[in-house]
Amino acid sequence: MRPVEAVSNLSRMGFKFEVAGGKVRYRYEGLDDPDPFQTLPLLRVVKAHKDEVMVFLAGRGCQAPSKTCYECPDFRPGQNSPNPTQAWGYCIKFKRGRYGVAKPCHEAV
Repeated sequence: MRPVEAVSNLSRMGFKFEVAGGKVRYRYEGLDDPDPFQTLPLLRVVKAHKDEVMVFLAGRGCQAPSKTCYECPDFRPGQNSPNPTQAWGYCIKFKRGRYGVAKPCHEAV
């Protein structure tokens, strides 16, 4: 797995990343406890490719906006959904439920 994919997957699970003082810092802000069997391998990829992850995170603010809520880093999909891209989830930015296929905040306003 590529480091950028690992960061994106972890972000969808509820992790927040930032670059501070030459380090990649992360914290979990999801609704439920993260599954270590899913998260630990991804975090190992991030740690092993720290420089590439830092470049990605530095440019993340300049990326094109997400097209759906599911692609937004503030969206937390439901845990047991067969299709999380469409399922009901939670927006931590606005503290309310949203469907994954909904238009993201910047378009819905």
